[in-house]
Amino acid sequence: KPTNEYYSLHIPKEYLNKDIEVIVLPVFDLKESKEKSTPKIFNPKEFYGLASSSKEALDKYLTASKNEWE
Repeated sequence: KPTNEYYSLHIPKEYLNKDIEVIVLPVFDLKESKEKSTPKIFNPKEFYGLASSSKEALDKYLTASKNEWE
């Protein structure tokens, strides 16, 4: 837990003159629930028909999206 906004960071010699990335993220405090819940069972039939687009339209969109990354 930081007690100050400023900290010194040692960079290893092999990283000098190279692009590096330093990330600071909070650690989320996940507290376990005291009650044990029943795990849900995945039933794909519950999701059938939820998408309003056709398979062809979805495939076209995904292909176009992938091509944007290349």
